[in-house]
Amino acid sequence: MIRAQWLLQSNHPNLGTITEIAAILENLGRSVHQVALKAHSAEMPVLLSIDPTLPVICYGPSFVPRAYRYPGLEPGIFFDHELFSYTAFQRGWGELMLSRDAKLVPIEDVKRTIAEHGRVFVRPDEDNKLFDGGIYDTESFGAIVAMLEAKDRLSRSTGVIVAPIVEIEAEWRTFVVDGEVVAASSYRVDGKANIDAHVPYAVTDLVYEAVERWRPDTVFCLDIARSEGRYGVVEANCFNAARLYGANPRAILQAVSEFVEATFG
Repeated sequence: MIRAQWLLQSNHPNLGTITEIAAILENLGRSVHQVALKAHSAEMPVLLSIDPTLPVICYGPSFVPRAYRYPGLEPGIFFDHELFSYTAFQRGWGELMLSRDAKLVPIEDVKRTIAEHGRVFVRPDEDNKLFDGGIYDTESFGAIVAMLEAKDRLSRSTGVIVAPIVEIEAEWRTFVVDGEVVAASSYRVDGKANIDAHVPYAVTDLVYEAVERWRPDTVFCLDIARSEGRYGVVEANCFNAARLYGANPRAILQAVSEFVEATFG
């Protein structure tokens, strides 16, 4: 029987998470390897301990820019930068999105939009960590632009998502494996971090409706929020780099392992 092997980022920002994940995987009978990754680099160290005949699953945010389809690491990362973009989510999920008025605009037009509305929500279109999505006014977004220009990461035509501010009552993260919700957790309630709140059936019902329509990959996270009593899709996230919050880690790791093993078996 094929057994998936896991490759964990040993210098993960939350080492407690890596320690817990490694222990669970070993208890599940899966081999665990760890590697330190340099930030802001696409370099992959030589991985002598990896068995090239077995599938590999990576976990850690620094894998995303380098391990996706990296030779010898399959499936590695469940990620495609074109599909994990807000405009792709809008095309796939339409009116199920929480924000129905979000628009893609050149970054050079954002200041004009902010001047018209005072404050707006702004985020990168792609999941490229260009800057943190959030609510910006003229001064705070000007600081973002200055920072990107200083790092030579800004083009005047760079597209970003701009949306009216939505008052969010609660937010949840769900973990989807081959169309099934295998775990879920709250992560914010009334604007405050909370990983222990109840996950309503309406959340998982919406996730199943969403994945019936479209999915960016076979394994991913789907974030749901409630605003004015309405539940909507916030965004999808790459599983391999996603925080687990209060979701059952054993259920997630076992489901991903078994899915990969069945696929590659």
